[in-house]
Amino acid sequence: MYVLGISRVHDSAAALVRDGEIIAFAEEERFTRVKHDGRLPVKAIEFCLKQAGITLGDVDHVAYYWTRWAEAVHAAKVFARYFPKTLEVFRNENGDDGGKAAGLIETMRTGGGKGVDDYHAGGAVLAHIKRSFTLERDIKEALGYAGPTKFKVHLIDHHRAHAGSAYYICPWEEAAVLTLDGIGSDGTSVLLAHGRGNRIHDLRRIKFPHSLGAMYAAVTGYLGFYPTRDEGKVMGLAPFGKDTYVEAFRELIHLDPDGGFELDLSWFRHHTTAKHLLSKKFYDTFGPARPRTRVTAENPVPQHYCDIAYALQVILEEAGLHLARWLQRQTGSKRLAMAGGVALNSVMNGRILLETPFEEFFAQPAAADDGCALGAALEVTVGKHNLPRPRDGFTYTGPEFTEAEMEQALQDAGVEYRRIDDIAKHTADRIANGLIVGWFQGRMECGPRALGNRSLLADPRDPESKTRMNEKVKHREAFRPFAPSCLAERSGEFFASDYPSPVMLLVFDVLEHQRDVVPAITHVDGTARVQTVSKDDNPLYYELIENFERLTGVPMVMNTSFNDNDEPIVATPEDAIKCFLKTDIDALALGPFWTQKPHLEDEQS
Repeated sequence: MYVLGISRVHDSAAALVRDGEIIAFAEEERFTRVKHDGRLPVKAIEFCLKQAGITLGDVDHVAYYWTRWAEAVHAAKVFARYFPKTLEVFRNENGDDGGKAAGLIETMRTGGGKGVDDYHAGGAVLAHIKRSFTLERDIKEALGYAGPTKFKVHLIDHHRAHAGSAYYICPWEEAAVLTLDGIGSDGTSVLLAHGRGNRIHDLRRIKFPHSLGAMYAAVTGYLGFYPTRDEGKVMGLAPFGKDTYVEAFRELIHLDPDGGFELDLSWFRHHTTAKHLLSKKFYDTFGPARPRTRVTAENPVPQHYCDIAYALQVILEEAGLHLARWLQRQTGSKRLAMAGGVALNSVMNGRILLETPFEEFFAQPAAADDGCALGAALEVTVGKHNLPRPRDGFTYTGPEFTEAEMEQALQDAGVEYRRIDDIAKHTADRIANGLIVGWFQGRMECGPRALGNRSLLADPRDPESKTRMNEKVKHREAFRPFAPSCLAERSGEFFASDYPSPVMLLVFDVLEHQRDVVPAITHVDGTARVQTVSKDDNPLYYELIENFERLTGVPMVMNTSFNDNDEPIVATPEDAIKCFLKTDIDALALGPFWTQKPHLEDEQS
């Protein structure tokens, strides 16, 4: 039985599940090269069908990550509850620049303009309803498929899709389930549930406007970044701040004794405008927003805004711990599976693992809305049809390429290259000698973190690795940290916890005596977002790190996603070569093929 899962609007994606096996799963942005592409994931669907060797006519079920009427009902309730303040929605503000956003018709037709808040709230709700009716036709037309189809369309609750994306692929027969984001199809922002066997049982839902995702996104915008896109930047900025505003920020959220929470809505306007906006009270208390200007050495983030980021991160962590502790008490479980956009906050995740009674932790690598494509498919496959749960194959789910295809791409680009017998050993040697290497191998990973198949790698011992990667390769803010990819069995020698972190969604302290050994991956607060690598997870990447350890005594490399700033992670050999040529990446390991910038070849000859 083939089930095609689809998500769209934020980080559109498609997934294909056959019985208990994940055949393919990828984000639309990887194929269109439009970061956070929210359109119907046509290219991703085509990839999934091609990977399985089938056509749309062979698909039995299509699972969509959004229900039909619940959003409109919830929106009406919010409008009525907070009336007359909700009349603000008719101003149709564009939160990006303060002007008018796209109108109702344009939003219904295209989803809105180009900005994060460039949409009409009513048009967005109507667009969701319309798409639920036209999905079958839209897919067929977009694919140009004229043949007969047999698939049945299933509209899946958004947070059930999030929950399914985590619980159905976790390694346990029982686990607590926590999903957190901005808003779901029925207004849910937090789902607390209990997974047992092939079923997920809801325990509690917290609904918009009481939303950790909405809170974090609104303050992200205040800090001069893009809400719903740049929350990871804020997480990286927070350690540069001080606790100046923590007590004041605790006024923004009330943690209930029974394990829930409510936002103090006097600080916000997301409930009255349907945009990521803050109230006059917030600006009167904390001052004007930082202009949305590029952060550079000459234009750093002022300390005031670093302190705001610090306070925001602290109250998010406190709320996450509060929810997790309640969930653990209710379920009695020692295992936790997490998903939702807020679950990408790896600092919060690390604290939940280490500071609650949960002893085991699992996070969906594509925790944001992209993962809902897989979760929706699994809700049909496992939840509705009781077919086996996938136990592996949920990380490296994207396209892969033959050696002939990679070599042809190199020839077409006109770059000199050679075939290396032992590419892992050769690459490790070059990294140990100071090169930044693009590493393109096997099937592309899903989610926003590069996990060793579409990665940029450097020496963690050299503090200049971080500076050079940010300035010359990634062209991004200097405050943003890089992750270590560490041999799983050696991680306890460098980090405060040796708990497995294969998808890079846990942050641990770097042991104090090791911080000077690996400065490039040690953040300003002494932490690191750890990826542990095992032979089973990724044999070739493990071999590279093992070779680097033999050369240097350090069982890790510095890892970041293979892309330039504001571009999606590379998907194809052509993408990788283009990124290599236009940035200061020193060398490229494209499958078994090696190409290096000519001046560096001369230096090392």
